[in-house]
Amino acid sequence: MKTKILLILSICLLWVSPIFASGPYSTYGDIASESSTLNVPQFVGSVYYVDAAQSGDTGDGLTPSTAKKTIGAAITASSAGDAITIKAGSYVEDVDVNKNYVELWPEIGTVITAASGAALTFSGNFCKVWCPGGALKINPVVNGTCVLVTGIFCYVSDVRVTCGSSGDLGFYVGSAADNTNGDGTVLLNCRAASPLIAAFKIQADKVRLEDCCTGGEAADVSIGFWILPDASGNMDKTRLKNCGSQGHITAGYQVDAGCTNGTIENSYSGGGDGKWTDADDAFIWSKFSYDDDLYHTLTFPVGAGSENLFEILGSVNIIYIYGDVHEAIHADVDNLNLELYDGTAYDITGNVDTASAPVGSLFMKTKTLGEAMSLDSAAAATLNEDSTEKNGAFPFIITAKNSGNTYIRATWTGAAGAGVTGIIHWHIYWSPLNEDGFVVAQ
Repeated sequence: MKTKILLILSICLLWVSPIFASGPYSTYGDIASESSTLNVPQFVGSVYYVDAAQSGDTGDGLTPSTAKKTIGAAITASSAGDAITIKAGSYVEDVDVNKNYVELWPEIGTVITAASGAALTFSGNFCKVWCPGGALKINPVVNGTCVLVTGIFCYVSDVRVTCGSSGDLGFYVGSAADNTNGDGTVLLNCRAASPLIAAFKIQADKVRLEDCCTGGEAADVSIGFWILPDASGNMDKTRLKNCGSQGHITAGYQVDAGCTNGTIENSYSGGGDGKWTDADDAFIWSKFSYDDDLYHTLTFPVGAGSENLFEILGSVNIIYIYGDVHEAIHADVDNLNLELYDGTAYDITGNVDTASAPVGSLFMKTKTLGEAMSLDSAAAATLNEDSTEKNGAFPFIITAKNSGNTYIRATWTGAAGAGVTGIIHWHIYWSPLNEDGFVVAQ
């Protein structure tokens, strides 16, 4: 029996030995020997080193111990096809990568602050910046640009700019004076905060942005992603994927006339963004998300009054509108209703007695225009059902006046005495019906 087992094992070893002698199942030494022919070739250019802690730029920059102090000095010393490793630290200079095929490899913790112009410019072609696992941080001068790309086919990855309501532009790809500048640029995982004019200004052909995002400040009245024609009066094939904008009052996304064949895919706009626009309707907006569920907090003052809740632009479908009570309504508040107001008031709902509604109560427009809102008082459990309701709401369409402003507003009566209180959070769920359709929470 033992002899048979040994014979079987010997046959198995003879059968598998060619497999383990070569290929992916070889021994460790064989793997090292074989895979050496499959390795990616080493970087063939020279590598220059930059370290802000150095005393000056006198070193040749070819080793960490002889590193240049400034990034600009390393670029001057480099040639086309070289790379520059930047040690974490603060660099106050205007950096211009003005040679072709040059790569910047900043360590995480690298910060470039502009001295007088654009903080980081790529005027060379086929250049690259990459900070894997982190981000290169950029600060602009007042009314300056953080990152400017005028070379063609440049790759900018993992760069974060902070305009701080001081710099005009986060990223500017292209030029108003040349119709080839910036063509083919790729921006990956880049972010821009609080610009005065625009977070991303794209004025070049065949530009791709992926996983880029921005947040603006209401007071800056800025644009998130601004796409506009180059010097030829045209712009072609801009592609945005997985990008997001918030808080840009002028527009989250603005595509000017003359821009063609663009795609905005799986991207979003909201959190205070103004209306997205596409002047020529020439872009594909695939899986585009916007803030279609808005709210406004109404705090009742003393006495009667009115307050604008939502501004209406273009034509929109109002799917539902309701208010939930967050602070109990005082007994002196009465005759609450919703109006469409463009200088003249038109009833959306009739008056409803607030009945000292406690916290948790719900005011709803569930009936036809002019009829009183439903009030589900939280004083007791409430079941609300009406034959005119559709999925808990009664949709209606609003078209705004073509001049001036159009609002949905709340009005109420109330005693002039002290103690009139109450807070309602008004919610509106909507969808656009034409290219101008938009709702803005007030």
